[in-house]
Amino acid sequence: MNRLVPLALGLICASMPVWADPLPGATLDAATMAQLEATPPVSPPRTRYVDAAGAPIYTNRLIHERSPYLRQHAHNPVNWRPWGAEALAEARARDVPVFLSVGYATCHWCHVMEEESFDNAEIAALVNANYVPVKVDRETLPDIDAQYMLATQILTGGGGWPNNLFLMPDGEPIVSIAYQQPQTFAETLTGLAGDWRNPEGRTAMTEQAASVAEYVRLIAGSRSAAEEVTDDVFEIAVAGLLADHDNFQGGFGDGPKFPTETTIRYLLDRYERTGDRQAAEAALLTLRNIAAGGIHDHVGGGFHRYAVDQNWRTPHFEKMLYNQALLTGNFLQAYRLTGEATFERAARRALDYVIRDMTAPEGAFFAAQDADSKGPDGEVEEGAYYTWTFDQLDAALGGDAARVRTALGLDQRATVPSGAVAHLSPDDRSSLAYLDPALERMRQARGTRPAPLTDTKIIAGWNGLMIRALVDGAKTLNEPRYLAVAQRAAAFITGRMLSANGDLARAWASGPLEAGALRDYAWIGLGLIALSDATGDNRWLSLAQRMSDEINRRFSDGPTAPLRLAQSTGPLGPTYDVIEGATPTGNASALELYAMLSRRGEDSKAVDNIERADRLLGALSAAIVAAPENNISSVTAAAMYRKGETGSTRLLGGGVATAEMALSGDRLTVTLDFAPGWHANSHRPLNPDLIATEIAGLGLGQVAYPSPKMVSLGFQDEPLAVLEDRAQISAVIGPETESAELTIQRCGTDRCLPPEQHVFRLPRAL
Repeated sequence: MNRLVPLALGLICASMPVWADPLPGATLDAATMAQLEATPPVSPPRTRYVDAAGAPIYTNRLIHERSPYLRQHAHNPVNWRPWGAEALAEARARDVPVFLSVGYATCHWCHVMEEESFDNAEIAALVNANYVPVKVDRETLPDIDAQYMLATQILTGGGGWPNNLFLMPDGEPIVSIAYQQPQTFAETLTGLAGDWRNPEGRTAMTEQAASVAEYVRLIAGSRSAAEEVTDDVFEIAVAGLLADHDNFQGGFGDGPKFPTETTIRYLLDRYERTGDRQAAEAALLTLRNIAAGGIHDHVGGGFHRYAVDQNWRTPHFEKMLYNQALLTGNFLQAYRLTGEATFERAARRALDYVIRDMTAPEGAFFAAQDADSKGPDGEVEEGAYYTWTFDQLDAALGGDAARVRTALGLDQRATVPSGAVAHLSPDDRSSLAYLDPALERMRQARGTRPAPLTDTKIIAGWNGLMIRALVDGAKTLNEPRYLAVAQRAAAFITGRMLSANGDLARAWASGPLEAGALRDYAWIGLGLIALSDATGDNRWLSLAQRMSDEINRRFSDGPTAPLRLAQSTGPLGPTYDVIEGATPTGNASALELYAMLSRRGEDSKAVDNIERADRLLGALSAAIVAAPENNISSVTAAAMYRKGETGSTRLLGGGVATAEMALSGDRLTVTLDFAPGWHANSHRPLNPDLIATEIAGLGLGQVAYPSPKMVSLGFQDEPLAVLEDRAQISAVIGPETESAELTIQRCGTDRCLPPEQHVFRLPRAL
């Protein structure tokens, strides 16, 4: 290793005149300097380096970006560039490696490394002199994030953010590091710079980069021959998930507890389809622990990103929009299946939190809220906004503090330095109404504290997930205001972020940012379908179909390949969006979109979507069959495509009719709505060869069918007894009734469609 440049960590250059040393260790041409000088600074600047008037000493090219995360770094002394061809060209011209740092606005350790190293002039001098430094917002460039995270996993066996890599000038990855303390980071910078200047070191770096890049291309762009997805796949998926389930505290796997929303959804769907109680019990145990734990913000509503312990008590405090959307969907589904008030309350409070705290004035939804904020001593701490000391609780609640302190576990040992985290007992399913007034007073008191940063980017796909959750909440909780909020957000996305030629922006921050990724098109499409189903407005359905068409046009690499993550290929080739993570994969979501659209109309577009779904399922099938529990969002989408949708409302016969189940006391009602020109046979169709419309179930009694209408059709000489327009079937459920099965066959004037059977799972305590 070369001798280190001496470090003076914590140096504040308040006396340094502006532009005396524009960016330490960097050479800036006059035109670039003039551009930087002419651009207004970020206010307030996130830097220790300010002049006597509080103006930032340093400004780099990120000042010209609109991503809030990149602008956070605009006054670092590091000579940051945004990702792009210009940065790689500069590295080639200077014959130096690229230092790439990938992060996002609410990443705790990204902030720590910025404060310690990227906002340190001596370390910046090392970076600027020996590398071309590039900053990437992973939320606006998910394809670049995915490629280099895969490279990090190959190089280190793990991954996280900040994801820092040293690259060859062509973008091939040499070495990856996570967060490093300043002295260690300085040693890494100096050592790698020395290796680069040494011919033997350069050769070794070149060979390693080529090898890693080849692995990335092989993994990210892999294809396999199609295999048959049988019912065994769905059984194997359940078995694999249950084997990984924590039967005591819920959750899946070892280590910190993540919500694993895609896993929960599959298990609940499995119960809806088959009555698999083990699947339901695992999902519900996890949701009860999430609802009770510190990962649930009991004061303000919504959910933190994950828990750092085994019992869900201590969260990593950032809040992501996609977590709110996906977990809300889980809780709403659990509430429909059980009627359990805990699940209703968690879903309702999450939706209200998003509307109150994460909604832009124009109606769309912000991306995230930070984990860090200033505590009472003025120092930035993770969780300071959300935790409670005895004094803070006494000030907020006065005489009620002691009772609430015990109820919320705030009298227990604090697990973070700033105070205790509110949590409940997961075994207590009693009404929490007595706590709500106190929680509201706590929320108002908390609102006087320095608030965490809100990342005000509007990410298209995450908004699609939230729109879908709001529509679900409007229906499940009988709250029309949620539907109105969803429509307003959809109007912003489709009106401001979607162009006439089908270009969907990935994000919005004072204008459109980057090209939409596969997930953006798919998740927006799914949200629009939900809106169409809820409102009957075919405009939303037409836009959803447009998302399907654009996916097929922009992300396809042929009939045997999965869909690409991004519209363009990165420096390491195409990346196929098939790797499971915190959200459903883009390919699984596209398959779900195709499946849902194929049932909403009989025209040529429905046929197109069937063909697209068949091809995509074939491309995903080898991975699904090989390890279904590791491809769970694809397994869920495959079940939907093969076996239909779950929920209280079902589409019948390509959308020519709907069946909706409702329960009031012990009275079950199934309402059938038929499109013009369509009908179903009555429960006594007057012809033994025709399929009768019936409902059946254990303990179901006093079944009342509607009076049929007598018609004569061209393919039948004798009169038939049919149901058309709107018809209702009712029955009384017994204590043992867990489900009701509808058998129905839809017919038009010249043909009948194949008969269908739909199982409606009734709310039952589990």
